[in-house]
Amino acid sequence: MIEQHYGDIKVPKHLHKQLERILGHAPIPNNTERLIINCRQKSYYQTRKGAHPVEIQLKRVNSSDKWNIVFFASFSYPNEHASKVEPELYFHLTNKWCYQPDTGSVDLSTPEASERLNSWMHALDRHLLRNLFDKVLVTILATHDEQ
Repeated sequence: MIEQHYGDIKVPKHLHKQLERILGHAPIPNNTERLIINCRQKSYYQTRKGAHPVEIQLKRVNSSDKWNIVFFASFSYPNEHASKVEPELYFHLTNKWCYQPDTGSVDLSTPEASERLNSWMHALDRHLLRNLFDKVLVTILATHDEQ
């Protein structure tokens, strides 16, 4: 249902299965082209502690194709006075780059970015396994009818 390999990047097997499970429980029409999985721990927004919000965007050309992960992103408050969260890590698998506010954009093929992505995916897997997110929502962004 979801592509596991993106060139040299491989989504860990257990995380891959968890993401497929999430999609398997969502009512996704066959003509869906693009969707987002949002993972939230409500208390994070009040305490600024715990699992950071995560967004995963997926796309496919048609209903017989596997879903491709476009990007993984996590968010945090940039400082103690901020009133809204901003991207803290952004891994764009389609275009093979990584963004972090303090270092900017780098190619995902660099060892540092690749290691950061792998660590991040394993952490997300653990968060999902431990049910740290109290809200996991699948939202449809685009369907083939809207082209």
